[in-house]
Amino acid sequence: MKSILKIIKTTFLGGILFLAPLVLLLVILEKGYHIIQKITLPIISHFPKVKILGLAIEEITAIIIIFIICITAGLIARTDYAKKLVQRLENGILSFVPGYSFIKKTNENIMGLESNENLKVVLVPTDAGLQFAFLIEQINENNFSVFVPAAPNPWSGSVCFVEKKDIKEVDISQKEALACIRKLGFGSAALLKNKL
Repeated sequence: MKSILKIIKTTFLGGILFLAPLVLLLVILEKGYHIIQKITLPIISHFPKVKILGLAIEEITAIIIIFIICITAGLIARTDYAKKLVQRLENGILSFVPGYSFIKKTNENIMGLESNENLKVVLVPTDAGLQFAFLIEQINENNFSVFVPAAPNPWSGSVCFVEKKDIKEVDISQKEALACIRKLGFGSAALLKNKL
């Protein structure tokens, strides 16, 4: 009974963590749309009241402006200055948000964005046997910090410090490991074939 409640709890929390950024994005777009509408309304009021595909000209103009702003922001985000600014924000403020770095890297991987910091998938020994872990960083010549995600919610888990000799490298991607964890191990036979 406790294991079922734990699975429900972790799945529920995983759903919240998955939906939170989407809801936040929708709220930001809606607020941006209303702000831009206030700017475009006085200009568009001189245009004839025409609808295209059920949208008034003011709505279409606001959507186009939001699109242009997003494209411009995307171009600015590629500059070295913007990357340094984001890095400072992440190191100074966002690093205190629990799980931010892991979630960021995982989302980049899921969305297909190339990252120089893709997390390496390894297997580490635990009381229950070998478990998937993500190699976070090397502490010294013989010790590493790893994140061991929980199933079915890989957003929660534990940070462990393991010796180099206890780390078993597996040649699978972060995306494949996360999918296997979410599916409670289904697909692991094909994924780990000739690797154990």
